[in-house]
Amino acid sequence: MCKMDLAICILTKDEDDKLRRCLDSVKDVGAELIVIDSGQNESTKALCQELAAEYHPYDWEENFALARNFALEQTVSNNIYFLDSDEWWAKEDLGINISQLLKYFNRTDLAQARGVATIVDHQEQAGQEVLSTHLKQRAFNKSYFNYDKELRVDETLGSTLGFDSLAFDLVNVTKVHHDGRLTADDRRAKNEQRLLLALKELEAHPGEGRYLTTLADSYRAGGQEEAAKLVYNQVVSLATGRDGAELYQTVVESENQLQSSPDYHFMAGEIYGMYHEDDKALRHFQQILELQEQGLESDYVAAAHYFIGKFYESKGDFETAKKHYRLSGEYPDAIDALAAIL
Repeated sequence: MCKMDLAICILTKDEDDKLRRCLDSVKDVGAELIVIDSGQNESTKALCQELAAEYHPYDWEENFALARNFALEQTVSNNIYFLDSDEWWAKEDLGINISQLLKYFNRTDLAQARGVATIVDHQEQAGQEVLSTHLKQRAFNKSYFNYDKELRVDETLGSTLGFDSLAFDLVNVTKVHHDGRLTADDRRAKNEQRLLLALKELEAHPGEGRYLTTLADSYRAGGQEEAAKLVYNQVVSLATGRDGAELYQTVVESENQLQSSPDYHFMAGEIYGMYHEDDKALRHFQQILELQEQGLESDYVAAAHYFIGKFYESKGDFETAKKHYRLSGEYPDAIDALAAIL
């Protein structure tokens, strides 16, 4: 068994079967296994005893950040890695995940670097399993980071040393599989809970862009596209100083007339990106590259490669992301993004 100076913390509630799968998948890492049970079930306690995991009951407070910070208080190791009970490591990823964690935790800049995992979502749609990916902060040293208790929906690691402006994310630390709630009813309930928490966040921070964005994302996740669009309008208006709805409409109405304009495609890519319509944004940044191949030079080529790279990075396709970051040349953000991929 590999021995690591590491605590793997797992949040759970009424999911013993999935918790068993989760614990089984990391049992050979040789880390502390810390289980935080907001269901406070005797069966979960017994399961933890069987699998040599440390069990801690927890009174849920509708705040994931508080639950995660409670988990930090139970660990001996300062090196932390989080899983949820409906997540697991695939057997084929065990070796590379351990190697990546060792590489990450041996860095000299842990006071600034947060480790980001690729989450592979397994969802059922129309009787078929559909896979999608996204990135999430999961690895860090608790001497330098803990969870921002003001953020109830999308937990974010904040610096304990006041270095938030200098903190950066290192991606591709591990690959994690997640199946969560597969039924439509369960997904609906989860989205409703997320929306409720997002509304509470915004009530505590009225008019702030990050909380508006979370609310808009929550509406979209629940299929409420019109409500999401109205909130995104507010976010874009705050960010640009112009009317977001008018900017969006201008982008839509100008497409046919400005197909050969790199300036238009860059603006369209940025605006669609701010509305989190990533596929539309990608199409416009790719159009800038196509126009260059046709002989139409543009100052936006390097930036287009960077934004295309960010798109593929967010999907867990790091090789394609790195290709576009390299093609950005000396574009500063691309240089930083390339260095952040382990």
